[in-house]
Amino acid sequence: MWSTFYLPICFIPEDQHAYEIGQAALELFEAIPNTTQNIKVEPLTDDQARARVKIQQLAHEAGISADPVLGLTPAPSKNSWSELDRLGILKPSDPAARPTDAAPQSASRVPSGPSVPNPKTMPTRSLSATLHQAFKRFQGYLQKEFFRQETGHISPWGRIQVRQIKNLQHHHPDQLLSQLDATAVGELIGYWRRRPCKLGSTEPISAKAASHYLGTLMRFLTWLHSTSEFEWTKPQAFNDFDRRIRRLPSDHAKRSLEQVDTFSLDELRLLMRYGQPFDRLLLLLGLNCGFGRAEIASLLVGEVHIRKGHSPREQEILGFETTDSDSFIKRIRRKSGVYGEHILFPLTVQALEWARERREQFPDFAKSSRLILNEKGAPFDQQTKGSNANQAIPNQFARLIERIRDDGQEVRPLSFGKLRKTASDLIKRHSDGEIAGVFDCHGEPVKTDSLSDAYTNRPFGKVFRAIRAVETYLGPVFAEAGPTPFSPQPQAYTKRSVIERIITLHEQGLPTGQIAAAVGVSSPTVSRHIQQFREQQSSTPVE
Repeated sequence: MWSTFYLPICFIPEDQHAYEIGQAALELFEAIPNTTQNIKVEPLTDDQARARVKIQQLAHEAGISADPVLGLTPAPSKNSWSELDRLGILKPSDPAARPTDAAPQSASRVPSGPSVPNPKTMPTRSLSATLHQAFKRFQGYLQKEFFRQETGHISPWGRIQVRQIKNLQHHHPDQLLSQLDATAVGELIGYWRRRPCKLGSTEPISAKAASHYLGTLMRFLTWLHSTSEFEWTKPQAFNDFDRRIRRLPSDHAKRSLEQVDTFSLDELRLLMRYGQPFDRLLLLLGLNCGFGRAEIASLLVGEVHIRKGHSPREQEILGFETTDSDSFIKRIRRKSGVYGEHILFPLTVQALEWARERREQFPDFAKSSRLILNEKGAPFDQQTKGSNANQAIPNQFARLIERIRDDGQEVRPLSFGKLRKTASDLIKRHSDGEIAGVFDCHGEPVKTDSLSDAYTNRPFGKVFRAIRAVETYLGPVFAEAGPTPFSPQPQAYTKRSVIERIITLHEQGLPTGQIAAAVGVSSPTVSRHIQQFREQQSSTPVE
């Protein structure tokens, strides 16, 4: 009676890791061909069916799984438990036969037994999945998550993360996800903590770069734990891993009194002297408000309040008296979501009025419109055709420094972002670190008090006082702009030193031809610069 029926037994491997490796190898093995040959299976008798259920009950009570879903026995068909599906010969990578619907059972033929898990809910994720496969899937997730409908491109931050994931693939060898236990995860994290060398060199990466890559790695592992695409769970000690980036002796080689690169007063004077109107707009927004590329590009028309003071209640909160002769920028910083206010230098007001007149020449002028556009009327944060971040503002500033250096003047080739640091350093110098944090619109200006914003108003009045103090300090810089700082300036391709030499010789009474010969330019060029000088002199207001 028992010759045609066998009880399946589930074996639990003693070495789970070795079992998973073997299982992965079987899933990749494709040597066994498919076949259409059917196996003839005789139907069970009533006695056999009852005996089978009895054995299943006994096995269940003993803690042994006899579930047909495991693929150890033929699965019952949807018609009855006495009929078995015809099975073909399966490859190791083929899924086990599974019923598509719950099988109706006859109470007279099959007594009720232990519940059987729904096969549709059983995991189908492969044990052969690898780390590099997961990296590629995460790239797809990032491209979808950071895609912006309004631009038709992935955001710059999304592109940076995708690029960093590609670099992670180059640094970390591929391995089975089943091998990615606590020790392996700790090694992945430690690899970046210890600051590996740049690929193809013996120079370690910077602490900042290591921090960025480690952050991307942690975001990847968090996604890998939460996604249903892979059978991987982060170890219990995941949040306890040490993530401090190692400091190297070379990091301290540049330590000096000036720990942050900032522009000196003489360098700021040169930037103002050589700057065109747009250059000066960038310079003033950076120094007055600590604006970087993103803040300038996203500034709206309605966020600029020209000659409009605060209400009495607002002045009470500020602890600072304002009048309608004062001007402000009031906005929420997009990066941190923090509200900020900046009282404006008089020269910054002139720059913004120049920018507003320029903006009115383009369509869609409204309070919700971008204030500062390029010559084609496009925003400065519009992505390039290759979906890269817009570098127009940093490039404009770099060209200004190049002009100054080409003219034999000494100025360090610092990036545009150093203007923001220069402004923060000046504010801190004339107040303190908390006021500098409020000036920068940081999310937590008081590092030792995370609840300060929950119980108190930010001290913008103190920020205004510090800005006024910085304004006095920058007086020599403003003087370099001349009487008409935003009128058309001499062409940038003529060196400033040459222009100044032309004006000096003109005031000495030399004719145009002699001036041209003395400075090495054409007579029309000399005439043009003399005419521009006369126009500036005539437009200078008489006190």
